[in-house]
Amino acid sequence: MAKIEINNFNIADLEQAIKNVLNENVFNDVLDKIHQKESVNIYSREATADLLCVSLPTLNEWTKQGIIRAFRIGGRVLYKLEDINEALKEVKTSVKRGGLSC
Repeated sequence: MAKIEINNFNIADLEQAIKNVLNENVFNDVLDKIHQKESVNIYSREATADLLCVSLPTLNEWTKQGIIRAFRIGGRVLYKLEDINEALKEVKTSVKRGGLSC
């Protein structure tokens, strides 16, 4: 372990330096906690339609059919990113070439 020597350093200055480091670390930890709670991504109808490359009427139909889940607050309809991703389904493709196979 290295040895640290402090020369010409006032004890008040040392206390202030420690306080500054602690305040900065606590502040950054609090910001990280706040950002973690705000990690829910919510999109408007327009943004969701753009994200899915569909029109607003198509998005409305999908919502009515239950293909994608929407939430209403006041007069606004909003979509969560996790619900958008859940509505996307993988397309199974066949590696067979040639005619129809039944």
